[in-house]
Amino acid sequence: MEGDAQKIHAPDSTFDTVVDTFGLCSFSDPVEALREMKRVVKPGGKILLLEHGKSHYQWLTTFLNERADAHAERYGCYWNRDILALVEKSGLRVEEVKRRHFGTTYYIIVNA
Repeated sequence: MEGDAQKIHAPDSTFDTVVDTFGLCSFSDPVEALREMKRVVKPGGKILLLEHGKSHYQWLTTFLNERADAHAERYGCYWNRDILALVEKSGLRVEEVKRRHFGTTYYIIVNA
C-alpha cells in the first residue's frame, strides 16, 4: 500500500497489525502518523514499531542533537527524535519496549 502516513487510504479498523520500520524519524508529523496507524488497526490489534531515535545515554544524545539538522537536511531523517514521547503523545498504549544499539534502536509493541 502506498500513500501518506498521516492520511492512510483505508477504512477504520481494517488491519490486524500495522508495521512501521524506521519511519517516525522522517514523517513530517509522526504523532499524526501514529494516530492514523491506530485508526486503521482493528480493536485488539497490534502496531509494531522498529524505530531509531534519542539514546538513553546523554553523551550520545548530545552527539545526535549537535548533528541532527545537518543529518536531516542530507538524509531527511531526524535521528534524535524521542520515540517513546511521540508514542505517548499519540495516545497509544505500549505493551513492550526493547532498546538496542546504545538505546537508539527501539522495538515497540503497541496494543490498539
